[in-house]
Amino acid sequence: MEQTAVIVVVALAAGAALYLFGRNVSSRQRLMRSMAAAAAGALAAAGAVYGLQFLTGDDTQMVDNAMIEARTLPLVGLVLVDVPDAEARLRASLKEELRNPTTQGAPRPLVLMSELRARHIVPALRATDAADAESVLAARIALMRHLAGTNVTACRELALIGIQRADRLDAQGQKLMRDMLIAMEKAYRAGRDALKSGTAQPPVPNDTEARTLLVEAGLTSSDFEKLQNLAKLSNEEACELGIRLNGAPSKLPPDRAGGLARYLAAAQ
Repeated sequence: MEQTAVIVVVALAAGAALYLFGRNVSSRQRLMRSMAAAAAGALAAAGAVYGLQFLTGDDTQMVDNAMIEARTLPLVGLVLVDVPDAEARLRASLKEELRNPTTQGAPRPLVLMSELRARHIVPALRATDAADAESVLAARIALMRHLAGTNVTACRELALIGIQRADRLDAQGQKLMRDMLIAMEKAYRAGRDALKSGTAQPPVPNDTEARTLLVEAGLTSSDFEKLQNLAKLSNEEACELGIRLNGAPSKLPPDRAGGLARYLAAAQ
């Protein structure tokens, strides 16, 4: 049976893991930004290149520039502020990667960001209230619907790996992108506050339950098959499927919609 968590991560990748280094060890000035959404243990499955950048200067300047890039990624800047040692650890991993580039497995910054996301971002999004989780999905749908008519390639990117160059969207697209990021940050803050308060956590379905809810909301076996092969879909198919997936909670009664919305909001 399909692993719903992995499927959702691929379908909803909006940018959460971070590659800050190129893999070409012959050029120490090659850095890259990357965004992948992903949640819980499946985060690494959504590693997506956000774009190569060539930076000049010594290692310190390169690390400073990479940290600036990191702070612009969805929720990453908040975590660097909220988690006391996160910025120092990321900076140290960047320096070490420059001195001794990883040749096997994920680069050190990605491993660290995966850990921080699993420990801080995902729990907060799963603990947020239903309204904020649903707002995240609604904002994503609004952006995808706009892109479906103006830039279907970018819509596919959002459904598959996250938008790589938000600056290339039209004015309305950039506004909707900002709206989505604001909704994500609000949901994160609400969930983090809830965790700090020690209040009982709201229900979130497990993988099997989430798949059942998605079926109840109208997704078919064919849809799940498409999700497993999302990279092979056309721009239009991937965009349409992403809109339907994000809209699934709205098809359910309120007592089940909130849990699925939290599940999906955390899987990005």
